Amino acid sequence: MSWLRFSLLSIGSSYNSKFSDTVKSNFDTVNDTVFSLIEKNKQITTKEISEKLSVSLSTVKRKLNVLKQNSNLERIGSDKTGYWRIKIK
Repeated sequence: MSWLRFSLLSIGSSYNSKFSDTVKSNFDTVNDTVFSLIEKNKQITTKEISEKLSVSLSTVKRKLNVLKQNSNLERIGSDKTGYWRIKIK
């Protein structure tokens, strides 16, 4: 009985660490990619970012909100004709 419990706990622990690493890595990669696209083209729209990264528009908006909340990014003007300003700390 204790051997079975130990085996299940080991498998669960191994699975959780692999799963967490994968999710964190993907999250950081998308944020970095969104930021680099904005660095290259300050007038890029959320729709263009979505198309270039092959992710949904809502995913791009979530990533942009994170960058805005971290005070790294600001949108100047309208969504259609505005541009992104990168804030350097």
